[in-house]
Amino acid sequence: MRAARTLHGRVTLLASLAFGSNGLNLGIISFALVGLKAAWGLTPGQAGLLVTASGAGQLTGGLLIGYVADSLGRRLAFAATVTLSSLSLGAAAFAPSLPVLALLLLLGGAGFGGVAPVATSLIGEFAPPASRGALMGWTQVVWVLGWIVAALGGVVLAHGIAWRTMFAVGLLPVALAAVGFSLVPESPRYLLAHGRRREAEALAQTLADRFGTRPELPPQERAGRVSLRAHLGELWSPRFRQRSIVLWAVWFVMIAAYNGPVVLLPALLVAAGFPDAARAALVVSVVMALPVVAATLLIDRVGRKPVIIAGLGTAALGAWGMGGATGEAGLVVAAIFLAGGVLSAWPVILSYAAELYPTRIRATAVGWASAAGRIGAILAPAVLGVLLHSWTGGRGVALGVFACALVIAALIVLFLGEETAGRSLEDVAEAAGG
Repeated sequence: MRAARTLHGRVTLLASLAFGSNGLNLGIISFALVGLKAAWGLTPGQAGLLVTASGAGQLTGGLLIGYVADSLGRRLAFAATVTLSSLSLGAAAFAPSLPVLALLLLLGGAGFGGVAPVATSLIGEFAPPASRGALMGWTQVVWVLGWIVAALGGVVLAHGIAWRTMFAVGLLPVALAAVGFSLVPESPRYLLAHGRRREAEALAQTLADRFGTRPELPPQERAGRVSLRAHLGELWSPRFRQRSIVLWAVWFVMIAAYNGPVVLLPALLVAAGFPDAARAALVVSVVMALPVVAATLLIDRVGRKPVIIAGLGTAALGAWGMGGATGEAGLVVAAIFLAGGVLSAWPVILSYAAELYPTRIRATAVGWASAAGRIGAILAPAVLGVLLHSWTGGRGVALGVFACALVIAALIVLFLGEETAGRSLEDVAEAAGG
């Protein structure tokens, strides 16, 4: 058992570091905007353009890199995503103008968007059913830690040209790409799905000799090289349609809620007249790690659906509270509920997504579901801005819309979602459409 944990631990550690670099880099974008707006005199529309550029890149990465992982392998896609995101964000430190910075954030976003489909597929295909959800959950704890590091940087480096230093820090995870490519084994399930059983058997034996545990090699039909169009057709075939509806809808709402009110929390606090927005956002960032840990400990014990529904319900309560809060303390507490609720459901959704589809389309499925979320990431800041400035009692109306969306997402999971805890990937795939 100890050796088995070593193999699963290696894959989970490297996937966690990839998610941690995502949290760090996305946090850098959020907190660097404060100093960047002051240094360049950006209007709210120009600042929103940068957030939108990153979201559009994440959309593109989700659409394409999952398919790359299903076609060319998990290891190659893992290295490509981390390299692209880190190099682009590091280069953003030297951006001479707004258009160049937007382009670099677009490219970096493509790398961010590719992490979820690749990392979740790796963990899902190596982890045993009994602990698969928890292992996925710890990756999101590290994601939050990355965000907290960025928040600390935002407190210290939020002014003047220091925003360039924050972007430069985003270059650090590039070393993870080389380390990950050398240490992460290819998924035997991926090899099986491409008719490469002999290679899968050899790899399984190598891993057994090295770690003392042999990955499960279920019988699978050869997938061959299938077009992206064929993969999408299977995602929306009668067999998987209900699962795709649940996953896409929930992912859209969760990312919209996070990239709207949570990511823009520093700006909301400034607009509300609170002078120490960066420190308040740091408090939210630190406290929101606790619900993620709680969800990680519960995901394999109580099941996927209860944790997702509880998280979405908590987030809805937080969004409603943010809309009605009149003081800084109330706004910050409500933001903690919103951020904590979304992030507590987040590791469960990642695990859920990796479990709902067979190996041949797993990364593509996760990638396109995450892309649906990125549409929410693109729309949320714009929708929030319009509602804040176009309606009487703007903040209450704006946050009320997000609260309603979160409640609807929870109801979708309640009535249409399936429970996957403790089941093998093959069992879950076989039950589709049954």
